[in-house]
Amino acid sequence: MFRITIACGGGIFTTTVVTDQVKEILKKAGIQATITPAKLTEIAGISDADLIIVTGKFGTDTKNIANIPIIVGMPLLTGVGADEFKVELVEKIKEIQASK
Repeated sequence: MFRITIACGGGIFTTTVVTDQVKEILKKAGIQATITPAKLTEIAGISDADLIIVTGKFGTDTKNIANIPIIVGMPLLTGVGADEFKVELVEKIKEIQASK
């Protein structure tokens, strides 16, 4: 099962909104995953995820202790670039799965 962490400033409201959308994207793509909420401040220490989606200002060049890939999910909140993000998300998951 693929493991995703979705991180925002507080780890509650924004994370919930994005989680619901990510679940729908994954369902349509036939990808099973567990999704865990987190705060942006927790990203550096996350070691139990395959992918991290952030919804705030957080550089994707930033690494965590497990070198987990990070993508910016802000398009799911704003709607700007949402279609492109959906494609990027599915492609990134497939790329990660193929490398395991």
